[in-house]
Amino acid sequence: MEETIIVQTTLGPVKGIKKTSALGNDYYSFQSIPYAKPPVGDLRFRDPQPAQPWKEVLDGTKEGPCCPAKNNMLNVIHGEEDCLHINIFTKTFNPNKLVPVMIYVHGGAFMRGSSTIDMYGPDFLLQKDIILFTFNYRLGAFGFLSIDDRSVEIPGNAGLKDQSMAIRWCKENAEFFGGNPKNITLFGESAGGCSVHYHMVSSQSRELFHRAIVMSGTVLNNWSIVPPRDWARRLAVSLGWDEKGTNKDMVEFLRSVDPISIVKAQESLVNPQERRDKILFPFGPVIEPYVGRGCFIPREPLEMAREAWSNSLPILIGGVSDEGLFSYREANEFPNVVNTLKCENMVPLELNLDQKGEECQRLAEKLKKFYFGDKEPSVERINEYVVLMTDKLFWHGIQRTLLSRLNAQEAGPTYLYRFNFDSPTFNHYRILMCGKTVRGVCHADDLSYIFKNIIAKEVPDASTPEFKTIQIMVNLLVSFATNSDPNCEAIEPTVWHPINQQTTPFRCLNISNNEVTMIDLPETERMALWDSMYKKNQLY
Repeated sequence: MEETIIVQTTLGPVKGIKKTSALGNDYYSFQSIPYAKPPVGDLRFRDPQPAQPWKEVLDGTKEGPCCPAKNNMLNVIHGEEDCLHINIFTKTFNPNKLVPVMIYVHGGAFMRGSSTIDMYGPDFLLQKDIILFTFNYRLGAFGFLSIDDRSVEIPGNAGLKDQSMAIRWCKENAEFFGGNPKNITLFGESAGGCSVHYHMVSSQSRELFHRAIVMSGTVLNNWSIVPPRDWARRLAVSLGWDEKGTNKDMVEFLRSVDPISIVKAQESLVNPQERRDKILFPFGPVIEPYVGRGCFIPREPLEMAREAWSNSLPILIGGVSDEGLFSYREANEFPNVVNTLKCENMVPLELNLDQKGEECQRLAEKLKKFYFGDKEPSVERINEYVVLMTDKLFWHGIQRTLLSRLNAQEAGPTYLYRFNFDSPTFNHYRILMCGKTVRGVCHADDLSYIFKNIIAKEVPDASTPEFKTIQIMVNLLVSFATNSDPNCEAIEPTVWHPINQQTTPFRCLNISNNEVTMIDLPETERMALWDSMYKKNQLY
């Protein structure tokens, strides 16, 4: 007989189930607990509304649906709109010994992903005394449609507002599940890391958490804001709207379309020129067109970061050594992506330069020379292209965040890491994106060492470097989540110091195949090149 447990939450009672992790730890699992009203009908695209309380015991023993999105691994579109749910994994309900709370925000380019245990199993983290919360938030047009018209009440960023509501729910309910509401760590990777950073700079999430772990994505990455390109109208037209009538009519039309069709249509909305400019997705965070109640991003993230409420909080931030490997498959399948690459498209769009103008051409030439030497970009130089993508799409945003943090009024400690563990078998995203022969550490490879996923059939043997790396990652993350200091036995004798103004290049904890050491950030020279394109007030 399976053992279940009932816990009273602020909204009503929920039933969880006892499970055993892949590493033999018993824990309780509560899944699919609603934190917001189902965003259906007139609530589609709108800011989230708090969930209604319930009286009967809610069954939290099974996983709920993901939000409507394309699953790239299975190449299917799935999910349901009634998806705004939280999952909780805890080992203890001891009210006298509340444990640190870790809340994870999943990635997926704001268009895909979910909090499923198939990808984010709690097994590794639950070796430690913590409680883990994960949740779904609306994706693509459902979460990020934005219309510059107050009367339709769709300013945008509903997906980030979902997250904020979920985090608040976790804080208000942590204690019922054995978690300490005064010790909350928010962490996320890729679009999830960028989201965590948004909660750090938006006053809407002020003081909902006490420290943050920002992995491979920040609000200063060039994909953190989607430029306004009439996406809502383009989506409606692609779905068959006749363009007759007002914004209100357009929204009514979009609310009448089934979710699967919307997901299909949004997948092909970005046009070839936008693709070349590395606009990666049509729906994601926006600077809201007007400041209404609950406005999440009222102005440039760069300005928000300067005076963020969280600048005094401790933060752990970094990325992987070959982030750009995620563009390897596209470059191989569509060699023209690299063969016809124009470096003026690589110059940051936020510099607002005319792509045909002299200044842009000068910077383009500089980039080309730095990454490709005297050769033309081509698929034969795919490795150079991967490095360019690593820097343009990931590391330079991290670099700018480091500068922004160091120059803040009350700067809290900023710990920098670089994940450089290259496993032939366990770097799952690289194997998926690049096949079995390519080596390196791809965007999202680090997740396999923090969460159990279904790609890994079993946990690596305790004697392997893979298992040791899982232990290093779990220990340093949990140590930081417990007391704001990632130094722990697992990285000894190395001492991890936060970055500071005096030490440039920045020092990072480098997690590699047989050692964990403090080194000068290897990307430093490449970062200096990107820094040099910006005026200081554009950079941080």
